[in-house]
Amino acid sequence: MPEGQPTEEELQNMSPEQIAEMQKKNCVFCKIIAGEVPSHKVYGDDKMIALLDIYPAAKGHTLVLPKEHTPIMPLIKPEIFKHMFRNVKYLARGVKRGAPSGRCTIFIANGAAAGQQSPHFLFHIIPRDDDDGLNNLEVPSNDISQDDILESLKTNITKMMQAHLQKEGKVLVKPPSKNELAKILDDNPQLREMIMKNPDQLKLTIETNPQLKVLFQGTDIDKLSEKLKEVEIKDVSKKEKKEEEKAKEEKKEPPKEEKKEEKKEDRESLLDKVSKMFTK
Repeated sequence: MPEGQPTEEELQNMSPEQIAEMQKKNCVFCKIIAGEVPSHKVYGDDKMIALLDIYPAAKGHTLVLPKEHTPIMPLIKPEIFKHMFRNVKYLARGVKRGAPSGRCTIFIANGAAAGQQSPHFLFHIIPRDDDDGLNNLEVPSNDISQDDILESLKTNITKMMQAHLQKEGKVLVKPPSKNELAKILDDNPQLREMIMKNPDQLKLTIETNPQLKVLFQGTDIDKLSEKLKEVEIKDVSKKEKKEEEKAKEEKKEPPKEEKKEEKKEDRESLLDKVSKMFTK
């Protein structure tokens, strides 16, 4: 274990506040905000900062992040969230004029599955020009049935909007049922991962986030965390078992006899071509 890092036993005895403080101390962006790590800041106020990316996708590539340590977007305090996204248009306008560029892409990777690599939530403002080569930012169109996703989106969006409206005093909201909560967690892997890996920080965040208070009202976060871990272990075991059975079946299959040597060469050549198509 690295020097200075707490043991597993010490972690279990730490309060949510102590764990949050430890994570903040280990976050490179929190160190930048505190002035302990040098950076090229282009803007800052009491709630957020903007700085140049050290690995820019384009000239003027800017990162915008809350000053308070927050790992993913759903955990940002409402007042900070409003401030950041109310002012993003002015930040984007400044980046475009400063680069200069004709337009910009505002990019958010929320959670590991979406490509988030930073332990501190942030979003990117990337200046864009014609033929700039940033084709990886283009989202391909897939043949997906709207009916397949409709109910899931309706459930999640309705719950989130009800929580927001309750905060505004416009509607009274009941907490979701166990089945509804399970579906929400299944459709939001980054939140599920947070519950499993960092339940103490989530509990701390719930205290200051009205939406999360409604979502987890009456729920024991620690028990939920353990249950999700058990389910994940079972899922992994089932997957490994299926892969083992598949491997055994493949070993039982007799090798296919090649009719002609030249046909074998043609097949290998085709496989080579297909492999190259999918090799990055």
